[in-house]
Amino acid sequence: MVYRRQTVVLIFWLGFLVVLNVLSVSSIRVNFDSKQIHFSTASQQSVYHDRKSLEELDNEFSEEILPIVKLFTDHGDLLQTTGIRCEVCHAIARHIKEFLMLNATQEIIIQEGILICSLLRLQTQRVCSEIIPKFGPWVITVLAHSVFSAENLCTKAHLCPKPDTPEKPEIIDLPAPTTENLSVSENQNGGDDQRIWVVHLSDWHYDSEYGEGYEVNCGEPVCCREPNAFGDKATTPAGKWGDYNCDAPKRLIESMLEFLPTAVPKVDFVISTGDLNFNFKGSLFLSYYICISDVWAETPSTITDNNNKTANIWRKFFTSAPFFPVIGNHESAPVNSFPTSSISDIASVSWLYSTLSSQWNNWLSADVLESIEKNGFYSAKLPKYKLRVLGINTNYFYKLNLWLLIRPREEWDPEWMLKWIIDQLDEAEKLGEKVWILGHMSALDQDSFPSMGVYFSQIVARYKDTIVGQFYGHSHWDEFNVIYDKSINDPSKDPEAVGIAYIAPSVTSFKNMNPAFRVYEIDKVTKKILNHYTYSMDLQEANRLDKPEWKLLYDAKSLYGLENLDPKSWHDLTEKFITDTNAYKIFKKTASRNHHLDKYGSCSALDTQCRNRIICKLRGTNSGHGPYSDNELCKKHGWFPHLPDDWFLNAALGKHVNVFVDLDKTDKDNKFKSMGDNDKDNDGDGITFKGLSKTVVRLIMRFVMGNDDAVCR
Repeated sequence: MVYRRQTVVLIFWLGFLVVLNVLSVSSIRVNFDSKQIHFSTASQQSVYHDRKSLEELDNEFSEEILPIVKLFTDHGDLLQTTGIRCEVCHAIARHIKEFLMLNATQEIIIQEGILICSLLRLQTQRVCSEIIPKFGPWVITVLAHSVFSAENLCTKAHLCPKPDTPEKPEIIDLPAPTTENLSVSENQNGGDDQRIWVVHLSDWHYDSEYGEGYEVNCGEPVCCREPNAFGDKATTPAGKWGDYNCDAPKRLIESMLEFLPTAVPKVDFVISTGDLNFNFKGSLFLSYYICISDVWAETPSTITDNNNKTANIWRKFFTSAPFFPVIGNHESAPVNSFPTSSISDIASVSWLYSTLSSQWNNWLSADVLESIEKNGFYSAKLPKYKLRVLGINTNYFYKLNLWLLIRPREEWDPEWMLKWIIDQLDEAEKLGEKVWILGHMSALDQDSFPSMGVYFSQIVARYKDTIVGQFYGHSHWDEFNVIYDKSINDPSKDPEAVGIAYIAPSVTSFKNMNPAFRVYEIDKVTKKILNHYTYSMDLQEANRLDKPEWKLLYDAKSLYGLENLDPKSWHDLTEKFITDTNAYKIFKKTASRNHHLDKYGSCSALDTQCRNRIICKLRGTNSGHGPYSDNELCKKHGWFPHLPDDWFLNAALGKHVNVFVDLDKTDKDNKFKSMGDNDKDNDGDGITFKGLSKTVVRLIMRFVMGNDDAVCR
């Protein structure tokens, strides 16, 4: 608890100093405890709107607040505070917010942000000058209304009591099960006419500007296209059918869709689980916290244009089978920006929902399109199959959707989508229907708010007999999440596996994966998934031979020796991975579709800790939820840079220069001990920062690279 408090307070002050640094136009010096601290002042402010000037705020802060605070030791290793009281914390937070809320301040932040981005080479000058103006106002607005609110900051720093307002529930209200038995018998001997075949396509990341022969390592977030600094003399030219460092060209996508009839006896349904637009490659710091794509070119009009091009491809190939798409986090501009209707006075994404509704009208009914236009999710009923398809908007689960930070406190369920899901499931249960849930991101994904994983698992446990399929994407890996019933708290029994989230491989080859798609074989009567098949193309071979060959990579039952695809079978498979090295290696290799890197997330080693992290990820613990979260197998660990005690940071944040450290084996002074350098990952060009203390570096690296897969998806 002490360490956590020190961490929060350190981040609080670090954030404040960063704000002051960004705002600096001229500076003053304040002497305190034999230290010189630089503060900023701004001159010639033209618009104040009856607010204090930056100079007045600076003077107020230095005269009234600083005398109560001690800052750093000589090396900056520890942050000590004395006399910080709740009212003082509120004064500091209000001071920061007034900085952010000044209109002139926003202009300065954007200008200085472009300068810092360029000087530190976070991106090229061209990219910096476009990224900052697009993301600056969004981020500043969110920070001012949430992160830097006095209530939020001071409560998180444990300097003030929690506000006397309703908290999010731990257990949500769910209707009692129906007493009527509406189950259907198993169809043990059904032939092909008793099968439903579903094609699952995810994470297209179609790049309509991909150009064969252009530079792959162009130094900008999106390469393999014009313009680039290499002209026609690319040192690493992009291949005809794509590249492992870039997104999917049109010819790759069309070759896949042309192959579909060969792979599937008949296509009954097609589902697309989001992310239609191009991806991001660049500094890990930017990609993890902002997760930007080609943002200097992304506007509602360019997003609409790219989605139109994708929809035209769909219309060419999907002419008969029902087609159900859902929204990914890359569908908006700026990316990840999905405000709820409760804050429509600040921002709105209605333009996107209207656009997608018009683009998807070939396949969806009028009532479904109306629901999409309202809030981005829908329910489609298929009476012929006694089936209901719920296409949910998982951007309301997403941590990087910063608008969720400023929604009304009582709206713990964004857009009340979870309540809507419960209502749909309850109605389906009463009618004897089965339900498929489609979404871009699993609620148990590491990118999801932990509370959403808690709530969603409760829903799945309650309606485990009604929900017969869950289909997602987002991670780009070929993987799954087991969902457990946490309400059964019996240490003598294994947690009950009640659901399985099928996470499909990506169509795009970004990053270091072979393009792929999945097919499900489903019982027509019970709607249960009998098997699934992954098809992939060896991109390296396709470029070498100029001949794309899509092949069956594996089927789940044969590869893993599964008797069936029930949730318990998938849980048992994760148990098998603990002791069976060969089974584990097979899974890890297929996650990236047999690419020669044989890598799964940041976990490229075969040591026990690496394996445990993967198993725990499959059990959904990365979201902070699940009965295995507190299990010894899934104990949380941290990632820290390997630096001598007297060094200051001189490392690239775009690279994994770190070692694995067990937090329980640290000494009382929080001096971290190395346990070996097992998981180095030298992806990315990175950026060098100098002059930060080792403690601050560790904190930054922990937050930036603390997950198994800190790559924008």
